[in-house]
Amino acid sequence: MMTPESPRAAASASPTRSEQPPGPPPRKGLLEDALFYARFATDPIGFVRKRFETYGDIYRVPTKDVPLYVTRHPDHAHEVLVSRAAHYDKQHSAFKQLSTVLGSGLLTSDGDHWARHRRMMHPVFARSRLAGYADVMVGETSTELASWKHDTYRDLGRDMTELTLRIVSTTLFSHDASGDATRTRTAMASIHDVLGGAPIPEWVPWPGRKRVAESIALLDDLIFSMIAKRRERGPRGGAADLLDLLLAAKDTDGDGAGLSDREIRDELLTLFLAGHETTAHALTWTFILLAQNPDAERALHEELDRVLDGRAPTFDDAERLPYTLQVIKESMRLYPPAYTLARRAIADTQVGGYDIPKGSEVVVWLYMTHHDARWYPEPWRFRPQRFEKEAEARLPKLAYLPFGAGGRACIGRAFALLEAQLVLATLAQRYRLHLARSGRVEPKLRITMFPKRRVVVRLEARRL
Repeated sequence: MMTPESPRAAASASPTRSEQPPGPPPRKGLLEDALFYARFATDPIGFVRKRFETYGDIYRVPTKDVPLYVTRHPDHAHEVLVSRAAHYDKQHSAFKQLSTVLGSGLLTSDGDHWARHRRMMHPVFARSRLAGYADVMVGETSTELASWKHDTYRDLGRDMTELTLRIVSTTLFSHDASGDATRTRTAMASIHDVLGGAPIPEWVPWPGRKRVAESIALLDDLIFSMIAKRRERGPRGGAADLLDLLLAAKDTDGDGAGLSDREIRDELLTLFLAGHETTAHALTWTFILLAQNPDAERALHEELDRVLDGRAPTFDDAERLPYTLQVIKESMRLYPPAYTLARRAIADTQVGGYDIPKGSEVVVWLYMTHHDARWYPEPWRFRPQRFEKEAEARLPKLAYLPFGAGGRACIGRAFALLEAQLVLATLAQRYRLHLARSGRVEPKLRITMFPKRRVVVRLEARRL
């Protein structure tokens, strides 16, 4: 989620200087506050990059309430997310906003509640289930291809959003989401615009709050009706999906209790939205980058033609398509859908040798980590070969973290990478996508990172 501070520079990750990192002076008065937020809103990436260039890998932001520390160094990320993870929770102000939509799902919850729910949901994402999911991923993508025609124009972002929504709905909930796509997309656009920008004080009258409330009500209606229908009909036949597991779940390692409809709603909505939107953005950026980098596109087509020879990909093909996966990973390096990670210190701790007092908030700007020339020479270039096995192994730990890291890493990482790889293989084997407008596509930073403008592409059939 977007926060008004973030890092970029070339200082040491382990200082031996003062107990507090450097940072900008306190802002004085409403005018300075207004100028600060205006500069950040106009160019958040440039604003944050300048802060890192000025203050180094970590800096402190003087605030009236909660101290804020911003970092980009992989070693600092490792401290926050792995080695000192027990010193933090997710009750950061950014997550408090997100909780108004998602409730207490895996993304926003902490402690015993999070651990209990993670145990219950883990079987759905086990590797043994991925082969079955792969069939759905390719099948839904093949259905999408049936609507594509040579030399026609498509709204790429809309197509990828609707496709990934159908995939996550079918694989995890056994639900046909074809009729929900427009309503879901409209609701999420409102939520992004309202919650993803600079925070508005509660006492300020603002119509955006009504739009969010209406969007949440729409999503609640969709999710609660799904729960009610499944309770009425009972479990489906065959392997249980996520909804079956949540309805039947008993915490055998805890108190033996099941989940309330509200708890199930929070988890379904978290995966329903986070599980399709981030992958849709990743695929959209991937096709944009391929259209702008013909050498990489040719290398991708060569691999797809050699391995698949015109047939649809399968789960077993994923390991035979390493360059396809490298393309996805490099796209998510350049444009990570989740571009920051935020935590709150629940104990006095340290980051990079600096003292972090209890109650402070820490933001890891992983977008800046991903664009640091120390780890990625020519960081703005699209070079999928960075993720060849040997090259990837040489990266510092947590120099690449689009799915987070440590015990709170994304539970759906393997699912999302497999989905992106198979969708890309299925579509790129059949079509080249040309951008209808030339020039760089600028990112828009809200809850996630997506293209600032609508991306229209012209389809060129590779196999007529």
